[in-house]
Amino acid sequence: MKATTTRPATPEERLRLEAYLHPKPKSNPAWAATVMVTVPLAWALFMILNMLLGGLVPAAVRLLLAVAIAGGGAWHFGKRLAAQHTESARPAEPVLGFLQRDLESGRVVVNRWEADAFVKVASDPGRFVSTTWFAKLTDGTVVLLAQPDLEEAELSGDFPATSFEIATGEESRHVLSIRRTGERLEPVALRAPLSDAEWEELGDEADAPVPFGWEEVLARAAANPLRARAKGEARSRQEALEREILKAHEEEAGRATPDTTRPT
Repeated sequence: MKATTTRPATPEERLRLEAYLHPKPKSNPAWAATVMVTVPLAWALFMILNMLLGGLVPAAVRLLLAVAIAGGGAWHFGKRLAAQHTESARPAEPVLGFLQRDLESGRVVVNRWEADAFVKVASDPGRFVSTTWFAKLTDGTVVLLAQPDLEEAELSGDFPATSFEIATGEESRHVLSIRRTGERLEPVALRAPLSDAEWEELGDEADAPVPFGWEEVLARAAANPLRARAKGEARSRQEALEREILKAHEEEAGRATPDTTRPT
């Protein structure tokens, strides 16, 4: 069964909204590119200065001048690239407007799910699809849950469960929290990723009832088991995800810690 309500956002959910609004790029290749530009540019300038000032200015001075000019130009180039890289990580319109209005309203939509059983569908990196889940709800409905955030919720122990809540922004629909409210459940089966034909059959509507029943879900899982090699690859991806989540939590904890060195 699925029930939908609204409530005020928690402080943690507001922080998650702000993180969506101002994402921190995972990496910044701008300064590496700057170094790669600086060395050949400095050498080229040194050659030019040798032709123009050879015999008039000592070689060491010409070299320092070339490095100074190349370094200054490369610094401005790198700064501009870094700004462009940071800006590219921000959400585009209209998503940016949705997130801003969600933050201003201070309310979230909460979908509460009650389920009897789950079948776990392995992630499919080739299609850029995270782990998905077939869920048999307590009213007999069968749905496919495809939120990428469920991977983190699984690692934290909040999913799968007999009941759980997913809080999202009212307009953006970005997931802000997942909380277990019932008992933990182990999936009854682990199957291979969905085929193109199955994705076409299921359609694009998120969390909608699937066009077949639970017995068919179990039959397809039995017909498409996850092979040993695929299980090893899935485990490697899960370990990488665990490391990424741990790093993100450490960074969030660092930002939340007050600076005790400042005078009060």
